[in-house]
Amino acid sequence: MMNLDTVHHVAIIGRNYEKTRDFYVNKLGFEQLDEHIRPEKKDILFNVQKGNLVLEIFANPSDFDVVYQLIFDTDEKVRWRAAWACQKISEKYPQWFNDQNFLELTNLALTTSHGGLHRGCLSIIKNISLPQNIPVEFINACSEWMISPKYPIAVQALSMKILCSICLQESDFIPEFRAYLENVDVECYSPGFKSTRKNTLKVLHCK
Repeated sequence: MMNLDTVHHVAIIGRNYEKTRDFYVNKLGFEQLDEHIRPEKKDILFNVQKGNLVLEIFANPSDFDVVYQLIFDTDEKVRWRAAWACQKISEKYPQWFNDQNFLELTNLALTTSHGGLHRGCLSIIKNISLPQNIPVEFINACSEWMISPKYPIAVQALSMKILCSICLQESDFIPEFRAYLENVDVECYSPGFKSTRKNTLKVLHCK
């Protein structure tokens, strides 16, 4: 029988981070030494150890690039489902999205007529880092989506949160945006809008 305890270092590639980690740590009893999310490679590197054996494990939880590109597929249903999947990825790994992704998603949000895809793009944008230069067209559109009654509450709330993030990055915008929210006739809006507005104002008043 081979004695693997004499091996110092083994590199392993896994496709699913959660299942790979569970197998080695919880089932085989390895101790996890560290974990490194690597945005440039869109993967996670972590090391586990048992005795003298150290495993270096690379995991790509979702084949990110493949899934992301499907957002721009010609089939609208595929695009919407891919956006939903990328939304879930952005909640856990926002570092995987770069400035180019941001611009592509804002452009899609501006042009799509599909409600689910529109909402999915905004959800991803809300989760990821903002670039230094944000298209004015997108900022203006968020302002419209936030207050227009023809958009669902999810789009209104997401737009408000995105505008809040922009203000936190560009603090000169805070007084104007805060005054705008304070003067909104909230009786015309849903409880969800009112709640998001209240929480947003709390954030802005702290700055």
